Amino acid sequence: MNPTRIRIALGLALVAVPVAQAADFAACFSLKPGLAYEMNDSKIRIVRERFGDRDAIALVTSGGGVKTSTYYDPDGRALLGSVQYGIAALGGDASAPVITERYTQTPEFPAKAKPGDKFKLHGAGKRTLHNEDSVEDLNYPGFGDFTFVGFEDLELPVDFTPRTFSGTCHLKAGDAESSAEFWYAPGFGLIKFVRYQGKETLFSQQLESIATE
Repeated sequence: MNPTRIRIALGLALVAVPVAQAADFAACFSLKPGLAYEMNDSKIRIVRERFGDRDAIALVTSGGGVKTSTYYDPDGRALLGSVQYGIAALGGDASAPVITERYTQTPEFPAKAKPGDKFKLHGAGKRTLHNEDSVEDLNYPGFGDFTFVGFEDLELPVDFTPRTFSGTCHLKAGDAESSAEFWYAPGFGLIKFVRYQGKETLFSQQLESIATE
């Protein structure tokens, strides 16, 4: 599973609320419009936009010459779809969509969960390949089986200074062969991700710098 897909699939959640300790499970996945930050080599902005005929909040990610806008409904728990734009360095139009994914069955986190609860994510829709003028079936590419580990205070080095994110939601997904851990913080959404193959760490991502808050 490539990192871009993972960021798209797992960046779920965007309610416009202040950055604060999570009062409940759903609050963990919120993102605050106007925030801008970096995770590894990706720059991320959170903005209000429309996706088709729906109000949405977009997670706009740019890195490695690729720009992707990922759209969520205003409740923040349902993934509506995404748009990937052309790569200018390869002669593409950076303002023109290359791939649009739109879910008719949306992957959606539950509104409530308590530590130890298990749940599933699944979704389906259509993928449009604009350069080929074609449409194909789309199935949600992320992990399907999740466990809510619990609320945790997570310290990360942000702009070279330790910062504690209070009341983050710690999730695990996958099985013994292929798994991942996720930490979501109110206002930011996903702030740390670790991918495993067996017991070995394949790669990780975490929030490293905040441009605007």
